[in-house]
Formats: sequence, structure tokens, C-alpha cells
Amino acid sequence: MRKYKLKEIDKFFAALAEENRLRILMILRSRPMAVCEIREILGLSFSTVSKHLSVLKEAGLIIFERKGKWINYRLNKKLPGLVMDVLSEIYEMTSSDEQIQADQKKAMTVDKFKICQKTATKYTNLLNHRRNKS
Repeated sequence: MRKYKLKEIDKFFAALAEENRLRILMILRSRPMAVCEIREILGLSFSTVSKHLSVLKEAGLIIFERKGKWINYRLNKKLPGLVMDVLSEIYEMTSSDEQIQADQKKAMTVDKFKICQKTATKYTNLLNHRRNKS
């Protein structure tokens, strides 16, 4: 059995100790997702979602892969068995939660090819508008 340093254990449990990070882990069970898809499901800002993803990545719970212009986040399938057991228990405990069920439903319909381009265009337009006002 692998021995863990206290800091590794702390990062793991700290990552699990926040509701939105648990929601992210639950939706990433279905498939890899881009930040804009996760943001759409959670209804949070890009910076907030990015911070949550950073904490999860630092804890080793998720990884990312670049596919063309997209960066997709997914669960780390190479986690130690004990960590996977803890995550399985969390999935089981939260699967009947109304918010988790709503997130799962949204996760089945979000499409980065539809929403990410719109979001990027809206953000660019907002930046240009602010620059023009100055």
C-alpha cells in the first residue's frame, strides 16, 4: 500500500470539502468537459470554475488534455484504489441529491461547440465595449 504525505492527504480532503468541487467531480463522471461546459452547468463565473478546477487538479483528482483548441478536464482514472473507494462512496451518497441530479441532466445536453463560441464572443464584445468607453 502506498504511503501518503500529510500534505497530499490534506489537499485531497480540502478538494472534497467544497460543494461546487463535488458537483464538478460528479459531472465529470459522465465525460470530459471544457471549462465553458462546466461553467454552464454550475452557473458560476469562469474564474471561479477555473479556481475549483485548479484545486481539484492540485489534489490529483482530475487531469486535463488538450484537443485542438479545447482543454478538456476529466477524472483521473489512475488514482489509488483507496482514493477511488472514497470517491465511489461520495458518488453513492450524493447520487440522490436534487442539485446533483439537475447537474447530471444538464451535463447530458451541454455542447461546447454551441455554448463556448457564444460565451467567447460575448466576452470579447464586452471587452471591446469597455475599451471603447475609455
